[in-house]
This record gives sequence, structure tokens and C-alpha cells, in this order.
Amino acid sequence: MSLSWIPNALTIARCVLAFGVGGLILCAPAFSYMPVIAFVLVALTDFLDGWAARRLNATSAFGAFLDPVADKLLVGTSLLALTALEGWTLVFLIPSAAIITRDLIATGLRLFPSIEMPVSRLAKWKTALEMIGIAGVLVASPWLNEILRTGGIALVWLAAFLSVYTLGLYVGAILAETKRPR
Repeated sequence: MSLSWIPNALTIARCVLAFGVGGLILCAPAFSYMPVIAFVLVALTDFLDGWAARRLNATSAFGAFLDPVADKLLVGTSLLALTALEGWTLVFLIPSAAIITRDLIATGLRLFPSIEMPVSRLAKWKTALEMIGIAGVLVASPWLNEILRTGGIALVWLAAFLSVYTLGLYVGAILAETKRPR
């Protein structure tokens, strides 16, 4: 029996569970560890699906497209939930808007068959910073730890800067490609 379906199943699960994580962040009682546990477990499926795809030799175009979408859903719903909890303050609203806008544009560009936009190493670091920053803010909440919270917010801001920068790199590469004579 082939297990090649496992990586895509994990990615699809991450897409669906992202909304549950966002809801849990919004609805969990104060000082609860459930949002951070849920976020970390769902975020770990990003590593797990990639590992399984390589191990089972089950990479696919569908998985290559959906994996970053799943990451964007998890990060986006989590950031929106945290921003709402914070009363839409600019400390969360600005980086969340930058990250979500960049992710929508990048995903939209990937929908065009004529545009080839492989995920860059810097974009992978951006995603890691987003996830670590969000986890830091979530961990800080039950402990009321201001240092962890500030560190998490700083990582989210750094990820927002990388979001804008990597989108600029992608758009620059696309524009350079369209200007090349054929």
C-alpha cells in the first residue's frame, strides 16, 4: 500500500486546522495554554509534511503549491486573531497587514501558469520568524511574561519587513523576466 498521500493529507489538514487555531486564540479562556499548543502542533505539520514528501518520494505540484498556502492560512488567521485580541492596535495591525497583504499578492502571482515563483530561502526564514514570533506571543500570554511577548512581537515585525522585501524580490524577478527578449 502506497503512503504517498500522507504529505498532501497533512498539508490539507493544516489548511483546515488553521481556522481552528485562529478560533481557539480568540475564544480560549485567559491564561490558557491551549492556543499555543494547538498553534505549535499545527505548525509542526509544516516540517512533517515536507519530511514525509521527501522520505516517501511523494513530492507533487499540488503539494508544492498548497504547502505555502497552508502556512499563510495558519499565520494569517493567527495574526488576525491576535490583532483582534489586542483591540486592533497598530503594534499588531501594521505587521499583520503587511504580512497578509504580501501573502495574498504572492499567492495570487503563483496562480498564473506563466509566472514561475519558487519559494526562496529568505521567504522560508520569514515563515519561520512568523511562526516563532506568534508562538512567543501565545506562550507569553498565560505567563504574563512581557519579555517573551515583546520578543514575539519583534519577530513578527521582522517577519513583516522580510515579507515586504521578499515580495519586492519576487516582483523584481518577474518584471526582469518579462523584459527579456524571447
